Amino acid sequence: MGRFMYVHFGDDVPRNIEREYNKLLRREQYLIERDAENGMIDIVDFNDILEIHPDPASLPINYYEEEQQRQRENRLQYLPTALDMLKKEFPEGYELIMDYYLGEKKITIMYLMEKYGLTRSVAKYRLKLAKQKLKEYIILHENE
Repeated sequence: MGRFMYVHFGDDVPRNIEREYNKLLRREQYLIERDAENGMIDIVDFNDILEIHPDPASLPINYYEEEQQRQRENRLQYLPTALDMLKKEFPEGYELIMDYYLGEKKITIMYLMEKYGLTRSVAKYRLKLAKQKLKEYIILHENE
């Protein structure tokens, strides 16, 4: 982009309005420059895209999103094995995970506190620890 060109309206428009208008123009130019520096694409008209890709399903998928989706699906396939490993190494955490996340009906931390005789902070800590261990097992499997 070139230099900013100040727009003069003449004597018909008050000076403060002209100044505010030019501030807004300069701000818009600045934002466009920042987007260009950061690799953002400026889409002028959505209709131009629809002419190229009339079917929205034919629009190209962001590679990063596609990769994230594939990684999530792979991790979900390994989840049963990771749960078995958790059951062997940390049975209390396994029970909490099964009740809280994978149970047939939705339950609360209060229910877990009553069922296992834990305090709120201990129940949350054990859930957090069990989730961390599951994540470690899954990531370990990915890196093999």
